[in-house]
Amino acid sequence: MTVTAEPTAAPAGPVFHGVEEVDGNRYYLIDDLRLISCSTVAGIISKEALVRWAAMMTAKAAFAELPAIVIASRVKPCGNTYSRCAGEGGHDREARCESCPCQQCKECIGRWIANRHAEESARRADEGTRVHDVAEWWTYHGEIKPHDLDIAPYVKAFEAWIAEYGLTPDDFVASEAITVNRTAGYAGTCDGIVVIHADRTPAAAKLVARITGVPAKQAAKRGLFVVLVIDFKTREGEDAQFYPPQALQVTGYRHAETVRIKGTDVEAPMPPTDGGMLVQLRPNGVTPRLVMCDKATFEAGFLPAMATARWVIEQGAAAISSRTFVLPETLAARRRKAEKQAAEAAAAQTIPTPAA
Repeated sequence: MTVTAEPTAAPAGPVFHGVEEVDGNRYYLIDDLRLISCSTVAGIISKEALVRWAAMMTAKAAFAELPAIVIASRVKPCGNTYSRCAGEGGHDREARCESCPCQQCKECIGRWIANRHAEESARRADEGTRVHDVAEWWTYHGEIKPHDLDIAPYVKAFEAWIAEYGLTPDDFVASEAITVNRTAGYAGTCDGIVVIHADRTPAAAKLVARITGVPAKQAAKRGLFVVLVIDFKTREGEDAQFYPPQALQVTGYRHAETVRIKGTDVEAPMPPTDGGMLVQLRPNGVTPRLVMCDKATFEAGFLPAMATARWVIEQGAAAISSRTFVLPETLAARRRKAEKQAAEAAAAQTIPTPAA
């Protein structure tokens, strides 16, 4: 069974302008709209587990670098710990100047250890991106393309998942497609929309049964199927673990109005789906998990989270800024200055009458 949707031509002119990252927040630039991403919306919810993980990374780094910490405790602060002379806007990172952090004093070593979780997050994100690329290639070509050894365990987990449900590339209605909801004002990149057939494998029959309420054997005999929105997650831990914000992310994808065909400016209506699934890929295996992403979750969970995210990003800083409530005398001074500038501009535009 292949679900298809009649494509609708995109509006004239450039439609998809790309993805914009601002202070860690992502936006999709489509038409003349700036749409907040589903991942940014889901990210507004506090993740206590990630806080504990970051603290653990710092603790591990501290134990691993004990000799350097002891030496740094006896080194006078260089005063350049937070200098930005290297990197973007500065000189090459390989070069050194008198304004560079010494990377040896207490302040420099402390900051380096405190930021270890950021380095680890960047590494994990890079791994996830490469795993997604392999999965996407399979959905288009039906084969696993060559990949780095460090992601081989995750790729093996992906292969175990497609084998468990008897999936073929033709079962993917969409892969790495941009889902768009102009009315609500968001967009996001969905890992896939997949059709799972009950008659393929016992695992597929059980999954279809859980969603449809039809016993697995009957579902397989009747050839029932379900269409699910899929989101792949990579995790280094041995045990499966999922978080509520992940369900909100899938919810946003599922309730999009349209889906854009990758690499084109062609959009199709979002096909009807029966639910959503997280597929957690780990070095020691794979765990698929159905998630609640119905209309109630969209209205009570995703949309309020999106409103909160927009408020935090657009108005949060102003809510606590000393400049928000300006003193009356300051306002009066600004008004006088504006009036003076307007008068000077008007005088400069006045053309004097030539003498007779």
